[in-house]
Amino acid sequence: MQNSRGLARQTDASHELVVQLQIRQCPTAMTVSLLVAVFLLTPVAGSFLGVLIRRIPRGETVVSGRSHCESCHVPLSARDLIPILSYAMQKGRCRHCKSRITPDHLWIELAALTVPAMALLARMIASHFQDIPFQLADWDALSFVGDCILGWGLLALSVIDLICLRLPDMLTLPLLLIGLVEGYVTAGTDGALDRALGSTAGWLIFALIAVGYRMIRHRQGLGGGDVKLLAMGGAWVGLGALPVIIGAGSAFGIVLALATAMRSGRFNMTILVPFGPCLAAAIWLARLMLCRS
Repeated sequence: MQNSRGLARQTDASHELVVQLQIRQCPTAMTVSLLVAVFLLTPVAGSFLGVLIRRIPRGETVVSGRSHCESCHVPLSARDLIPILSYAMQKGRCRHCKSRITPDHLWIELAALTVPAMALLARMIASHFQDIPFQLADWDALSFVGDCILGWGLLALSVIDLICLRLPDMLTLPLLLIGLVEGYVTAGTDGALDRALGSTAGWLIFALIAVGYRMIRHRQGLGGGDVKLLAMGGAWVGLGALPVIIGAGSAFGIVLALATAMRSGRFNMTILVPFGPCLAAAIWLARLMLCRS
């Protein structure tokens, strides 16, 4: 009888251990599935970013109108729109008129892949320096998805600013709202308040700088898009990270201005330099610095 009871206890203990292992492995499996899904969908996100980047500077709508070849204007079918693969299989040429397809879409799709890769790498590096084992089971998946949304948005804004010196509100303002919501979802009321303060302070700081520069120099220095972009950055990283964004963005801007001046051979204060990509890079850097495993 005692042997039977002992065997029963061992069986119950073994069953409990198996259940605990299954519970611990479930978040890991879910996180791995999320990672796979994100990396598989990233080229699709990159393809959509390519549409935004091509159409917004031209004033074209992004929610309607079929994609078409820019040479023969033939509407593209589903097999012509597979991210990365279609360009490779067609060897960079239109299937109908054989004209060369601009590789811009391909580069954007490939650049979009670096966003989740950098977000994942940042978490691994943070775990290493904190002497914490990198465990997918303890990972904040929602924050990772937020990283990807922010990174893709910053990529689109940067390229558009390089093309036409404009940061469209149709991208900046929705990203600002998403950042505030993400702060509430991941950190509760305190997180949302910190993000709201960061957004407000970012807008005020750059708005005052823009007004002061215009009063002193009698011309525009910072554009309204830059002011809104910093406000959007504050909505994603909070109040404490604003000095990092402003400092890094300014440093990147100086480097870009010097490079532009050296390229043009003109060293003066009237050279137009898109500040959006510099600020976007600083926001992305600040976001990655906040990563936790």
